Amino acid sequence: MFESVVRSPYRGLLVIAFLLVVSIPFQKRVEGMRGKFRVVEESLYFSSASLKRLSLGYEELLADIYWLRAIQYFGGRSVEERDPELLYHYFDIITDLDPKFVNAYRYGGTFLAEPPPLGLGDIERGIKLFDKGRKNNPENFRLPLEEAFIYYLYVKDYKRAAELFKEASEKPGLSEFRRASLRGMAASSLSKGGSRELARRIWEEIYRTTTIEGRKEFALRNLKELDAMDMEDLLTQALRRYIGIYGHGPSALSELKRKGLVKEIPKEPFGRGFVIVYKLDKVRSKTLLEQELKYNTAYLSGASRRFKRSFGRYPRDLEELKDFIRENGWDFPEHPLGKEYSYNPETGTVGE
Repeated sequence: MFESVVRSPYRGLLVIAFLLVVSIPFQKRVEGMRGKFRVVEESLYFSSASLKRLSLGYEELLADIYWLRAIQYFGGRSVEERDPELLYHYFDIITDLDPKFVNAYRYGGTFLAEPPPLGLGDIERGIKLFDKGRKNNPENFRLPLEEAFIYYLYVKDYKRAAELFKEASEKPGLSEFRRASLRGMAASSLSKGGSRELARRIWEEIYRTTTIEGRKEFALRNLKELDAMDMEDLLTQALRRYIGIYGHGPSALSELKRKGLVKEIPKEPFGRGFVIVYKLDKVRSKTLLEQELKYNTAYLSGASRRFKRSFGRYPRDLEELKDFIRENGWDFPEHPLGKEYSYNPETGTVGE
C-alpha cells in the first residue's frame, strides 16, 4: 500500500501531511455542533469521489485514515449510541477509496449484522457490505464464507448459505482439506438446514480464525449453548423413558441416575444446572430457558408495537397478537414452560 510513498519520500510526506490536515476538520470543525454523531456526520459530507480527488492518488492511505477513525469512534461508544446507517456509510467510503481493503468489509459487515451486544443487528446493511466486498474481491474466500455464516446463523436462509459456502469452496489457493470442508458445509446447509452439527462447525471456525477477542468469546458462548442443547436432549430422553416406565415424572433429576437411565447428570456448561419442565415432559438448561424467555417476550412485544403502527392501537389480547403474527407469515414462539405469556393491552408489553 505504501510502495509509491517509499519510492518518492518527500512527495509522500507532503501528501500524508495534507491528508491528515484534510481529516482533522472532520473533528475540529464540528465541535459544539448537534448530536453525538456529529463527527461522523461531518465526515460524510465528503463524497467518495471528492475524497479521491483530495487524496492526490493516495486513496489507500486515506482509506487507512478513515479506517482508524471508524474504529476509534465506534469502538468508544455503547451499542445504543452506534448508528448502523452512519457505520455503513463510513465503511462504504473506506471501501470506495480502497476496494481491496478486505478487512473493512469483514469487520464492517460482521459488526453491522451480528446481534447486540456484539454487533448492531442490521443484517441488511451487513449483507450489503459483504456483497460489495465479494464483487470487488472475487478471489477472496473469506468474504463469501463469513457472509454464509450470517445467512446460516441469523437469517436462517440455508439455501443462500449453501450457495455462499459453495462459492467460498471454489476460490483459488485453498488447501484440499479446507476446500472439502467448505463443500461439506454447503451440502449440510442444504440437506440439514438448522443442524447443530453444522452450527458447531461454523462457530468453531469463527473461534479459531477471529482476532477479535469479543467475537471469540461470543463464539465460545454459542459453542457452550450447543453443548447445553445436546445435554437437554439426553436428559429429556431419559425423562421420557422414566415416565414410560413409572407413569409419572421423577421428583428430581437425580432419580434418572438412581434408576440407571443416565450414567451421570451432566454439568450445565454455564454452571446454572437443569430444570424439569413437567408440563412439556422436557429437561431444560436454566441458562437457555431464561435466554429463550427473554428473547420471546422481546420479540412478541416488538410484534405488538408493529401491530400498533398498522392499526393505531395495541392488540386486545394475545390471541389477536397471535393472529397478526401468523397472518404476516411469522412464527409465534410458544412459552418454553408450556404456559401462556402475560400481556398488558394498555402498553402492548408481553411478559413471562
